[in-house]
Amino acid sequence: MKSTISKFSFSLILLAGFGCKTFLSEEPVKQTSIKTVEQLQALVDNAGVAAHYQETNYTAGYSTDDTEITREEYAPNSARFNVTYLNFYVWKVDEIVAAASDALWTAEWRKILVANTILDNLDNVTGSAEEKALVKADAHFRRAYSHWVLANYYCQPYSEANLNSMGLPIKRSSSAEESLERGTLKEVYDFILEDLNEAMKVTRTDVNMLYPWRVTKKTVDAMLSRYYLFTGDYQKALDHANSALGSTTVKLMDYKTIVAGAPINYTNPAATVEVPEQYSWAASQFLFWPEFYYPVFTYIATQWYVPSANLRSLYEGQNDLRYKWWFVENGGRRFSVVTPEMFRYTIFNDGRFLPSGLTRAEMLLNKAEALARLNKPAEAMQAVNELRAQRFTTPTNLTAANKDEAITKVLQERRREMPFAFRWLDIRRFSVNDYPGDDVTITREFYKIENNVVDLNTPMTYTLPVGSKRYAVPINGVDIGASNGAIQQNQYD
Repeated sequence: MKSTISKFSFSLILLAGFGCKTFLSEEPVKQTSIKTVEQLQALVDNAGVAAHYQETNYTAGYSTDDTEITREEYAPNSARFNVTYLNFYVWKVDEIVAAASDALWTAEWRKILVANTILDNLDNVTGSAEEKALVKADAHFRRAYSHWVLANYYCQPYSEANLNSMGLPIKRSSSAEESLERGTLKEVYDFILEDLNEAMKVTRTDVNMLYPWRVTKKTVDAMLSRYYLFTGDYQKALDHANSALGSTTVKLMDYKTIVAGAPINYTNPAATVEVPEQYSWAASQFLFWPEFYYPVFTYIATQWYVPSANLRSLYEGQNDLRYKWWFVENGGRRFSVVTPEMFRYTIFNDGRFLPSGLTRAEMLLNKAEALARLNKPAEAMQAVNELRAQRFTTPTNLTAANKDEAITKVLQERRREMPFAFRWLDIRRFSVNDYPGDDVTITREFYKIENNVVDLNTPMTYTLPVGSKRYAVPINGVDIGASNGAIQQNQYD
């Protein structure tokens, strides 16, 4: 890892030249310093820079039914919650548009700009054809991945009915001359698939766990499985999941091997909070989690994912090691919340980072869901149980007598395995598929929030119905302004 980190300086110099609005509206000013393919490789190998692996994502952290902040919890502890995040909790629009910035939008366009910088300079740098081809594949993949993230937060869910709805500006180069107008959703998804097919030309077959961010055929297979699951092509999702699962380097972590970290002690009143060793891991450790085809992480600066009672009820108590290790009882003490006791969901780095990149666990769940939706319940359960065998002290196998049971059990397992990071994405796609049994309506019992002020004297019920236009996150007003009106806001009427 140290040898890789030493290569990051060029990446940092290049990124330093980009202001917050330039990712879409201005051409980078440092490209004249790019002379060699090694410099482009350094842009790929900037995995130790948080801008590469981090997705600051308030929607994932606060907008789903995985999160619950009750009135009884909030009222005596209101100073512990930032209203910026609470706006996402109750699905506000105007307040999110008016925020000073949007870290997810900005960061993903930054990654796209870096990918386009690589592609724009490939023909002008020294280096072998083989080296250039590898870097080219990495750039196409990175560009596809970030466009996919942006489309699945800022656009409507993929469906036949939404294909002509507003997509994204499609950035094929780092040129400032490209239009910033939003293409259609179909055009965006076609572009993503085009990039993934280009990335599949990579000669690397399997993931090198010392450089898991370098793209391989197995990496692309994993992303194609996700892509097709979200577009409703379950046979292709299954085929690519099976191909990705053929990896001999990407392994499931056996949670029975996880050990406790140093307990955290509090006073006034006294309390001891137990956490796993991963709680204190830094990037030099969690980037190399053995399950990754491609390491990316959902991040919130508050470090507090507040798991709902509904989410917690899905687990088999301490026998499920995901519950034992990742759900911190009385975790609110981290933020001086004493009464009532509150849970906290954490995995890496004091609760800052949750895996959202491509993992072997996701591939098993993609496989299981595709099989269930293709009416192969017994095979779906085999895939789920392969995952569960590594997640329990004493594993219990699931069974399903029919398609409906299989879908229900697979989706519950998916939620247990990947809460927060995937729940918003899943709720969106459930709303537009041909299976109403997976639809999710979210209801909040909270307080009135207006103009970034929480009114503790006015309880209010909020509902996010199935098919809500608010499934598309509002685009920040600063970014719309920087485009001189070329980027249109989502419509919520």
